[in-house]
Amino acid sequence: MKKSIIYASILAMSILVAGCGKGGDKADNKESSSVAVETSNGETTAETTKAESKVNEEDLKVPGYALGEIPEIPVVVLPSLGVEEDDNAKIKLDATKALASAKGITVTPVKVENDQVIRGASTAQLGENGSGQYSGENVTVQTDGDGSGQFSDAEKGITIQRETDGSGQYSDINKGITLQVNADGSGTYTDNRYGMSLIVEVDGTGMYTNSQNSVNITVDEEEAIYTEGNITIELRKDGSGSYADRGKGLEIENDGKGKAVITYKGEEKEVDVKPLVYSYKLPLLRSVPAVPAIEANSIMITLDSGVLFDVDKHDIRPEAKETLNDLAKILTEANITDFEIDGHTDSDADDAHNQTLSENRANSVKSYLQSVGVTANITTNGYGESRPVATNETAEGKQLNRRVEIIIPVL
Repeated sequence: MKKSIIYASILAMSILVAGCGKGGDKADNKESSSVAVETSNGETTAETTKAESKVNEEDLKVPGYALGEIPEIPVVVLPSLGVEEDDNAKIKLDATKALASAKGITVTPVKVENDQVIRGASTAQLGENGSGQYSGENVTVQTDGDGSGQFSDAEKGITIQRETDGSGQYSDINKGITLQVNADGSGTYTDNRYGMSLIVEVDGTGMYTNSQNSVNITVDEEEAIYTEGNITIELRKDGSGSYADRGKGLEIENDGKGKAVITYKGEEKEVDVKPLVYSYKLPLLRSVPAVPAIEANSIMITLDSGVLFDVDKHDIRPEAKETLNDLAKILTEANITDFEIDGHTDSDADDAHNQTLSENRANSVKSYLQSVGVTANITTNGYGESRPVATNETAEGKQLNRRVEIIIPVL
């Protein structure tokens, strides 16, 4: 028995030494070992076994993907520019443009807050089809009525220059956003809010970067390359591609012909895979935002008291009735259900007299509009000389202060 064991050991050692002399079996990167095994008849033989690799197959995979599968390059999604128009703050009563050229009448978009008309130094000129110009304390607008035109808001730091086809420039200094876009969607975009920039051609080729996420993407006609920190993905037109995670030590190379070689910490494994489909494109840019409508919550129609009334009177002059008839028609056709009529005076005479005169003039306009068919709910106010819009030291200023204002909410 002892001799059999000794012979078996010698034989096993001979086999092991011979194997080493031939360079060993490196095909599977596995170590060989020999053990003595006693058979059922009492004899002992040598048996060679192979140690299994300690690499788990899950380590060879990209999380969420099959063995040998290369992930797709993430789709680029551009954030909103942050331009949001308030539909309840737009001048919608285009019919009032018919009054804009009438004698003694001006039409102005205004904001009414806490029963006060916020005019600033605003002026407005309304044209056909919603076109026009507006100039306020911080805002200037020139619009053609179809979204094209020019817009600037000094307080918000926003400027827009837009053509009818949506091309043009947009910038927001406060947010660090710039956009230059052509009609076909190509152009350049930067957004400091997210450390983002994009240069794109009409075919979806170009460059994208996001410094916050350490992402870089370059796309041309032959390949797309994506990097994010330690990860690199390459997709090629011929169906080949690669994936590398330098932090994990994992690499995948797809040959585009049905095979992929996976390398993980020096160990290689070949698997069957499908060729990659190369269709990646960067997103085209959206059109420049439309020139926003003049932000206001009301339309103010100003009637010159000198046109409506004789001096220090509140009876409607016969010549003024044609103008009020036109106004009544517009209010009815626009289905205006509520509006306000305010009377104002200059500073001549005493406060009590001016207060009464302003109230009477507002009520006279209300009564006339109702007499010609206006059924809206009308409220009237008299403010006397308390709300001047110009100096009372000049004749011109006094004329501006003598007025009747009709405030039409567009909410």
